[in-house]
Amino acid sequence: MASPHRPTVSTRSYDGHERRHAHDHHQIVLPVAGTLDMEVGGACGRVGDGRGVLVADGVPHSFRSGGTNRFVVLDVPAAGLVPEAAVRACDAFFAIDGALDGLVRYLAAEAADRPLDPVLAHHSAGLLLRALEARQPPPLSDDPIDRALALMAERCTEPLTVAELAEAAGLAPSRFHERFRARTGSTPAAMLADLRLDRAEALLREGRLPLAEVALAVGFSDQSALTRSLRRRRGTTPGAVRKSR
Repeated sequence: MASPHRPTVSTRSYDGHERRHAHDHHQIVLPVAGTLDMEVGGACGRVGDGRGVLVADGVPHSFRSGGTNRFVVLDVPAAGLVPEAAVRACDAFFAIDGALDGLVRYLAAEAADRPLDPVLAHHSAGLLLRALEARQPPPLSDDPIDRALALMAERCTEPLTVAELAEAAGLAPSRFHERFRARTGSTPAAMLADLRLDRAEALLREGRLPLAEVALAVGFSDQSALTRSLRRRRGTTPGAVRKSR
């Protein structure tokens, strides 16, 4: 595929056929509806459910989607818009927070019928790439609590134990608990609960998954467990969060 001379922004839908290729420009795919299963340079993931993907130029990738779907796609020249190191530093798959989701919805509306005009596409692509660069996690710290926090953010939907976190931090469980509380003002269990609820609320506001699937996706045993945790810790319910979007 020929490299664009300037950024382009359009909306696209994909059929159920799996395809594999590489191109000589960067590409960012952002979900509007449905999901797209992708493998990018050996990393597998899904675009959708609050996640997008950045495919750097020259990186082989495959993709396949089923059912109704729509995505905002930015094709960006491999040089000139942002430093190459910034693109390479970004993980292929990235989370879409509230601010990025607002940008995605705006681009989807503006490019619903035809690609954005070149000036708007250039500014939109630059804004998005810099936003992704800013959201990259800092280099892994030597601090044991930083290591534990990084593990919690990565695996908060799994049944992590204090013993596993302490091991990752290189501390005895009792010493880990003491240092964690002194550093964060919270306990590991409370921090994990808050991380899970943050992700649950994001999925609920998206409105694409049934409540039971949201609960399982963020590590709760069932919908009732999620409801109890939201009511106890945040004074709300899954239904109320969904209506607030």
